[in-house]
Amino acid sequence: MMALNMNNYRLPCQAAVKSLRPDSMLVLYGFIYVCFLLGHMIVLKNIDGVWIYYDSGEYYKLARTPLADSRFWGAARPPAVLLFYKVFGGYDYEADGYYYKVWDWDRNGFYVDDVGLLFGQTTFSLAAFSFLAFACAGTARTGKGRLFLFVFPLLFSFVPEVAGWNSIALSESVSVSLFVVFTGAWILFLSTRRSPWLAGVAAAALFWGGARDTNAYVLVMIAGIVAISMVAFKFSARIPMAALCFWFIGIFTLSSFSAEAGGRWMFPFYNVMGHRILPVPEHVSWFSSHGMPVDSELLKQAGKWASDDGWAFFNDPRLERFRAWAFDHGKSTYMKFLVSHFTYSTAAPLFGFSDKRIGLLLVGSGLTVCLAVVLWRRGWLHRFPHLAVPLVMVMSSIPHAWLAWHGDAMETVRHSLIAFMQVPLGFGLSLLYVLDLIVHERVRDVRRVP
Repeated sequence: MMALNMNNYRLPCQAAVKSLRPDSMLVLYGFIYVCFLLGHMIVLKNIDGVWIYYDSGEYYKLARTPLADSRFWGAARPPAVLLFYKVFGGYDYEADGYYYKVWDWDRNGFYVDDVGLLFGQTTFSLAAFSFLAFACAGTARTGKGRLFLFVFPLLFSFVPEVAGWNSIALSESVSVSLFVVFTGAWILFLSTRRSPWLAGVAAAALFWGGARDTNAYVLVMIAGIVAISMVAFKFSARIPMAALCFWFIGIFTLSSFSAEAGGRWMFPFYNVMGHRILPVPEHVSWFSSHGMPVDSELLKQAGKWASDDGWAFFNDPRLERFRAWAFDHGKSTYMKFLVSHFTYSTAAPLFGFSDKRIGLLLVGSGLTVCLAVVLWRRGWLHRFPHLAVPLVMVMSSIPHAWLAWHGDAMETVRHSLIAFMQVPLGFGLSLLYVLDLIVHERVRDVRRVP
């Protein structure tokens, strides 16, 4: 029997990639990227303007606060988004009562011709996903893996739940783009160990943590995962990773001070009281036993939002005793409630979100954990530490969604946008990286055969 000459054997992907010369590959990547830009231009062409939501006016208003004013950094909206609106937001929501004259109450908003904000959010989104695409492609090991890891982030930017926010005057578009930049910088740092990318991770984390209050909590979760990994496993670059952990905790501390100074927690806390605590007698009894003053006026707010009845939670003098208790003990008591009612706090979000979204979260997280175990046992997480980035992205999605759901009873789908974005993006990148490494290992084994 003739021996098989493995030196002449080539994997199909090898042949496909080798058949393309370097200049041909550059043309292919250029063509893909041009299609990416043209696709978003077509999307923009079909947009009537920037959609003004009932929260949008607050961003425009607060963005006019001078940077030297301490109230800018401790306002009713996170400072990172206010910085963005200060640069790009051009709509004068107070001009001649325009805000109220054109409001579409049936659709909860209206379109305005704010070219600056639309251009700013869209451009930032395109730049962020482009950066992630180049970061992922640059850390791939095979030609085909490089191509797929380049294309996937670009395609993901077209997902309606991502691209749709670029034309809405809220914080979601900026927050998503900052998260994507943070992910790309983290991948590049772990793959190169170069200090400029470490600085990039730190800067992206600072702005992302300052874009939404829940983002800062996620940074603490990531710091915890990294710290456990460094203790449990042999992990290189311990000093810079430990520094990042402390930096993430510092960002969380700054975010907490800002949220406390701006009273950003009060509106969502009152929403939770009105819709999840006051309508349930057992919950009311528990809070009453922990110091919350309960009377008939407070119970009238059951099933109501913080803005209902002329913002009664904030303005009604008959609720003054409740407001004083909420300001001093509300947050800590609510956290004790969630811990002591473990079944409720874990099960409620499962029924609060749609079955499809929860299924995606649970299945994606489960598969990612299995994938992480396989990568660790094969030693790939040690050899290619940047693989941990999309894995951590998915693993932090469940606590992120849990936090968003319990943080506010209003618009839980919008507030948990990034939590549910983390799963398909993180799992997709993880899977493509693994397939790329499998092909890479097979090619290397083939070349070793004499």
